[in-house]
Amino acid sequence: MKTRLFLFLVVASIAFTSCNLSSSSNKSPQIFFVTNPFVNKSDSLNSYLTDDGVYHMDTINVGDTVTFRILLYGYANNLLTCNITQSDTTSTKILFPGKNSLDSIFVSATSDYTNGKFIFKNKISSLYFPFKYVARKATKDAKISFYLSSDANFDNSSSIGGGGNAVSFVLQTPVKQPK
Repeated sequence: MKTRLFLFLVVASIAFTSCNLSSSSNKSPQIFFVTNPFVNKSDSLNSYLTDDGVYHMDTINVGDTVTFRILLYGYANNLLTCNITQSDTTSTKILFPGKNSLDSIFVSATSDYTNGKFIFKNKISSLYFPFKYVARKATKDAKISFYLSSDANFDNSSSIGGGGNAVSFVLQTPVKQPK
């Protein structure tokens, strides 16, 4: 009987010491496209990753409005900041949801909605975030930069391959005059 009790205690101690009792998930946050971006409620746009690490999207025309539907996902971690910025404010314009909608999710005192800087209120781990992108002038280098951070806390000594509490990428699309 003593050996069974001893074996049970050994197995139980191993099981409890291998558990993450702090209830944290240290996974890097992710940005997902819920649907492919689409133009004027009809044509979906494809994108592909190039060797320089930039996603290139199909060409759009001046006057087109591209709708993005993205999911900002922190897994079990809370989201902290999100930046969605454009490289050229004269050729393109980003249209975010209304201020009242944004104020219900983000801290309005520290966020800068006009420039695409969003600071999350507490305890938000995922967010469906739609926005529109309007092509106003022809250009070859229109870019949108995405950045998302969470409160994940990585211990570099225990994480294989590293990890981080932020993710970012750049999406580029040429804008041309319609024929």
